[in-house]
Amino acid sequence: MLRIKKVLNSSVVLVTDEHDQEFILLGKGIGYGKKTGAVIMDGDFNQVFVASPDPNVEQLLATIASSSPQLIEITQTIVSEATEQLQSKLSDTLYVALLDHLKFTLERAAKGIVITNRVYWEIKTYYSHEFEIGQLAVRLVNRAFKTDFSEQEAANIAAHIINAENGTDERKDALKAGQLIGRIINIVKYQTGGIVNEHDLNYQRCVVHVKFLVERAIAGELLDDADPAMVAIVKSQNSRAFAIAGKVAAYMSMKFKMPLPDEEVMLMAMQIQRLLP
Repeated sequence: MLRIKKVLNSSVVLVTDEHDQEFILLGKGIGYGKKTGAVIMDGDFNQVFVASPDPNVEQLLATIASSSPQLIEITQTIVSEATEQLQSKLSDTLYVALLDHLKFTLERAAKGIVITNRVYWEIKTYYSHEFEIGQLAVRLVNRAFKTDFSEQEAANIAAHIINAENGTDERKDALKAGQLIGRIINIVKYQTGGIVNEHDLNYQRCVVHVKFLVERAIAGELLDDADPAMVAIVKSQNSRAFAIAGKVAAYMSMKFKMPLPDEEVMLMAMQIQRLLP
């Protein structure tokens, strides 16, 4: 049985169970008209956070306490949509990071402060699913708060979702990933002659491969168990593609201050080979 310990908002309450364990419950109207000691039924909430000494929980409590019920509901919708659409485990920090971001974005807008996204194009192009969720968020916020946020803000929101997929709430990782992906794809395009059909399935597969390569590099989890004989075979059969992959490897080595393992170079070459005439 859960009983209300504190009403944080009409959509958020702090409760305790029979073992005095604290939980933060989120649900539309869950706290409306409720008082301390009231019982909460299972169907009254749709998201649960376990309250603990974790600083993220304390930040969540502070952010919720200063946010409108409308903004909390929008954040819940975005997180639910991201979880459903992406079919992946998202970091528990996404909710607080996103709520905090939206709250301050609205405050900045009220002061006439506009912040552009330096990798808007890269996020829109290479993280299309996350960007679509960002677009949904912008529509919800614009409708609810009579604002006029553009696709730049959709990319900002998408960056938080990308980071949640990668297990971090630091926006700089999404910015770094977007920049690297765009530059690597440009290297490939230039080295293959610049004539690439972006709707071609092989090109799209190459983009996905580069995206995961960059994410592995940022996470420090590059593949490194290639069979030298297999690398030699791929190199001999796909010499031009391997040379282009070598240029990608040189760029990444410069950025990450470490050589790209042979297996990563080989796999990159195999993707590039499909793009060659």
